[in-house]
Amino acid sequence: MELKETKMRTKILVLVIMVFCIKIYAQNKDISNINDMKYNIKLIKFYIEKNEYDNALEYIDKTLEESIDKDSLFFFKGVIYHEYEDWQQASEFYAQAILHTSKEQIIDERLAIFENAIFQVSPLTAFDIVSTAVSEAIDPQMHIGFLYILAKLYENNQLYGEANDVYGTILLETEEPESWNLKIKIATNKIFQKEYEEALDVLEPLIAIDDSLYNEKLLFLNYIANISIERYEDAKTSLLRLYLDFPENPNRNDIIAGLADVFEHQEQYLMSWFMLNELFKISDQVQKYKLRKDIDRIKQKICETNTIEDQFKYFKPVLEIDEQSILPCNID
Repeated sequence: MELKETKMRTKILVLVIMVFCIKIYAQNKDISNINDMKYNIKLIKFYIEKNEYDNALEYIDKTLEESIDKDSLFFFKGVIYHEYEDWQQASEFYAQAILHTSKEQIIDERLAIFENAIFQVSPLTAFDIVSTAVSEAIDPQMHIGFLYILAKLYENNQLYGEANDVYGTILLETEEPESWNLKIKIATNKIFQKEYEEALDVLEPLIAIDDSLYNEKLLFLNYIANISIERYEDAKTSLLRLYLDFPENPNRNDIIAGLADVFEHQEQYLMSWFMLNELFKISDQVQKYKLRKDIDRIKQKICETNTIEDQFKYFKPVLEIDEQSILPCNID
């Protein structure tokens, strides 16, 4: 009986030792794999820095088979094909690098690199690559990032309706502050599609909120949409706000020229003349040559409208020519 108990204890002890040894072996193997992985990544970086891309690709493919964190390896492959100017493969591997990463802080950086590469790919292939990435992206940051790139691709190929469909999808997943920019993009694309009424349906509720951060851009788009469908009074309202409230607007010349055109259309020739003179002040020499003709044309219309001739005395022309040339009709 004692002999049997001894044998049993021995077997149990042997079993415990075996389990312990297996655990130690597994741990050592994991450590070895980690060390090998680190070594291989250092080697891959070395080969890339030395422009030995074939060697780098060989080690990447070997390491990918055993690696758990594959995002860096996919990114390295993207970099290599980027250097080869094989934009399709570079884009595909950049996309995989993004989809496999768990580091939120580098997603936007990699999305920017991916965007740069994907715009070098033929449109149909690019649409397919990005659409696949959109469908595979589970993380919201990745998903929205790929959607924005898809919308930009559509815009770049003048597919504005498709771009707006994508922006509409993003709107459903976006908080209020960012929704303003999306709605502005949608309105802009509506204008490109010559769907001016629909653009105004987007713009007018935003303008009514009177947000100083967005008003400048909204008013200019509102002017373009209104003038395109010959709503001159509404176009003038937007232009006047831009002229008075945003003197540093980069489209200042277009704003003043637009006001001159609207005033002329409404037969407010004196105001049109005044705006043309304002535009003359900030124009280059080539533009001034054309503006002189426009100013002369408007002055002639003013002189033909006898009821407003005397209003000239309230304005001081800026053209540096003699008074008789400025005032072609007799004005006291």
